[in-house]
Amino acid sequence: MQYQIHFEAELPADALRRHLQQDYGIAPEAVYVGRIEDRAVDDPRPVAMFTPPDEDEEFGWILTGDTELADATGRNERDLAISLARTFGVRALVDDGSVYPDRWLLVSSDGSSGRVMTDEDAAADGDLRIVYALEPIPGEPQLAVVPPPEWAR
Repeated sequence: MQYQIHFEAELPADALRRHLQQDYGIAPEAVYVGRIEDRAVDDPRPVAMFTPPDEDEEFGWILTGDTELADATGRNERDLAISLARTFGVRALVDDGSVYPDRWLLVSSDGSSGRVMTDEDAAADGDLRIVYALEPIPGEPQLAVVPPPEWAR
């Protein structure tokens, strides 16, 4: 899977489909919105899936996609997250590419981004909760910044 973007809030299904169609040419019927277990077994494979959280998770709405989504958008995961965060005014989390499972890249609703630390205990339950930023993020001035130790940079 090339894309796994976690959103803090729901993106309206029709608006998401419309945006993906207008900006990237993805047919609305190729974007599945809903729970994975609710999809019919014989449904065609979607280009993108937007699934709701199981419970009241902070970043529980997840947009997933593979090579078809990459080919259609021409954007990497971070850049697509920035575009969607700006368009819908929500924050998003994407993998920061490190070996640390509790470090993520936060994309603010203004499109600025930076690395953050998530709660390790909540993450074990599948819930991403931001504890602090590892670097200043212009769109998140309220977020405390605790730089990582020199060895972890």
